[in-house]
Amino acid sequence: MIDTHCHLDMLSSEEDILESVGRLDYLLTIGCDKQEIYEAIKFTKKFDNVYASIGYHPYDIGDISEKDIDNLVKLYKDNSKVVAIGECGLDFYRDKTPKNLQEKFFRLQIELAKELKLPIVIHSREADADTERILSEYAPFENGGIMHCFGGSLRLMEATLEIGFYISFAGNITYPKADNLREIAKKVPLDRLLLETDSPFLAPQKVRGKPNKPSNIFYTLE
Repeated sequence: MIDTHCHLDMLSSEEDILESVGRLDYLLTIGCDKQEIYEAIKFTKKFDNVYASIGYHPYDIGDISEKDIDNLVKLYKDNSKVVAIGECGLDFYRDKTPKNLQEKFFRLQIELAKELKLPIVIHSREADADTERILSEYAPFENGGIMHCFGGSLRLMEATLEIGFYISFAGNITYPKADNLREIAKKVPLDRLLLETDSPFLAPQKVRGKPNKPSNIFYTLE
């Protein structure tokens, strides 16, 4: 069992971390701001079965520059367990960072992933049309990518499958009001379907209201 997206540095309980690392075969911990990229790499050095993806979340691009994108190259070359770029993308749910800046740094990270021949982890929230538009300009993605915590439309799902992506669902697919998400999940080919926790966020329904942890992925699988 693999948790394809978690934030181990945000888990407050060392016990939860150790239990999760012990129960799962592999975990991909995500670093998506200036500090978290280093924390993610620390976890890869501490646990044999933890790997990292590094990038900049659309809400965390307000204080970065192109030098920070260049720094991702150095971190990748210095750490063999960095295996992907992201999470990066677009998030128009809250007005936290300008849309033009989000698009600029999304494009830079796509270009970086393609240059390094790495998969890319995509965050898209309330931005289906723009996400599809930008990704289509860089298609195909020979090294693949993940639509993380998928919550978009059927159209976005089909479009991203077509250009070489995997579709990943988190614990929110278990929520009572997530019928639309479950209908979309039924249409994803099994060989392109992934699961994640996005812990400590989005705990599955059986443990909803508590901080999430990677081992809760089994509730989502169930």
